[in-house]
Amino acid sequence: MSINANIPDMVNVRESREDKARQAGTALYGSIHNQNMSSRLQDEQGTYIYGSERISTHRYSACSTISSVRRTFCLIALFDLFFCFILWVIYTQLIGPGSLEKVLEMQVANYTFEYSLFDTVMVAALRFIFIELAYALFRLGHWWVIAISTSLTCIFLIAKVFLFKFRREESDENPLSYILLLASFILTWIETWFLDFKVLPTEKKILLRGVHGEPNERSDLLRHGEEERRLYEDDKDRYYSPAGSDDESEVERYRSLPPTRSHSRKASHSSINSLLGSQDHEYLKIGRETTEILWELVREDRWSTERENEGARVQSAYIKKLKRKIYKLECILDVSAHALWRDTIENVNDSPTWNPTLLESKTLQVVDEKTDISYNIAAEAAGGLVSARDFINLRHWGEREQSFFIAVNSATFPDMPPQKKYVRGESGPCGLVFSPIDGQPNQCQLKWFLNTNLKGWIPQAVIDQGLTSVLMDYSRYLRQHIQELNGRSFS
Repeated sequence: MSINANIPDMVNVRESREDKARQAGTALYGSIHNQNMSSRLQDEQGTYIYGSERISTHRYSACSTISSVRRTFCLIALFDLFFCFILWVIYTQLIGPGSLEKVLEMQVANYTFEYSLFDTVMVAALRFIFIELAYALFRLGHWWVIAISTSLTCIFLIAKVFLFKFRREESDENPLSYILLLASFILTWIETWFLDFKVLPTEKKILLRGVHGEPNERSDLLRHGEEERRLYEDDKDRYYSPAGSDDESEVERYRSLPPTRSHSRKASHSSINSLLGSQDHEYLKIGRETTEILWELVREDRWSTERENEGARVQSAYIKKLKRKIYKLECILDVSAHALWRDTIENVNDSPTWNPTLLESKTLQVVDEKTDISYNIAAEAAGGLVSARDFINLRHWGEREQSFFIAVNSATFPDMPPQKKYVRGESGPCGLVFSPIDGQPNQCQLKWFLNTNLKGWIPQAVIDQGLTSVLMDYSRYLRQHIQELNGRSFS
């Protein structure tokens, strides 16, 4: 048999081996993927795992344990009760004369609001019961219980200060009465601060880490196997393209890139998808969902005017779906919609040079050609009543209904933790829409929907004043920026 006659057989044998190898790899990675998904679903049914510790979700699970930061919060509530009780006992020893039984009878059995401080102990006990039931037994992840208990305690203490008789006689004065009332007030606000700034943010981070998985050697191998299986199923035609095909040069070019997220926005969509990890796909999912919510805000018609000046109008509306008050800036600008949209996307890092409401803006990660992660520091507002905040935002842009849009939502980025000198704010689903005006190619209508949680205990009146001022200032600075761009023949 000649050598030429053996070549087809050799090719068939090689192709058969390749097919078997692919089938084995698909079966292996498929089994790993199914095991990984089943374990993830099992975690989602009651708990998320983070390190050696489990914390429960809103659906209580009997096998889950309470987080360490929540245990500390519950211990603070217990300390509050014991501390108030001990102070009250010492107070009763000093208010004499008479035996302890007579003093207790006067304070408890013959209780009066003006002369007894036993009610401060009862208030501490009720506060302890509510906190333990809400945050230890039912494991609530919301602040409304502590807000109610703090409000009622403050109302009671204020009334007590005005009506309590600190002196029965001219020579009778007990400093512990002042200390007991102040201690009850201070401990109440310590509990509130600890829950809002420590317990809830820490557990939210743990839940997010648990959803995406703690990075380790096993998770890296599983993720690698899952990515290989996805590449084989979705891109096998491109991955195994024959020599000389049109797609081979582009594939090899992107294969040669290092494992980084700073690739060009100009890259093709299919090539960038082959480099995306699980976190990047989660970013893209958030971007698509935010886009749909943004267009729901565009179609919303129940807006009330907050301020109107110099061709700019700020409106607001309470959106039930978002459970928050949303602000909208609407103005007409002397620039084409596409030009302003392109400048907002590409020159986001230069925006603090013309927009004083921003102290810093930089791109942290380019996810794909239509999505990135940015870091922004907003300057203080409302005359300094609202301090500077920093934000980590996901931006996803595109074109829809003959308009250009940039959808914005908050995102987590492990390499940029909260800074000590700034309060980490949180953006909800919002964004900007740039709409052309018929018959006016050099004009456009801008709609900026602002959905933000500034965090902290800020009165709503201060928030309204601060955000309205920020939007009006932005429109003024943007007009000045557009004049500079037009002077440089921007189009």
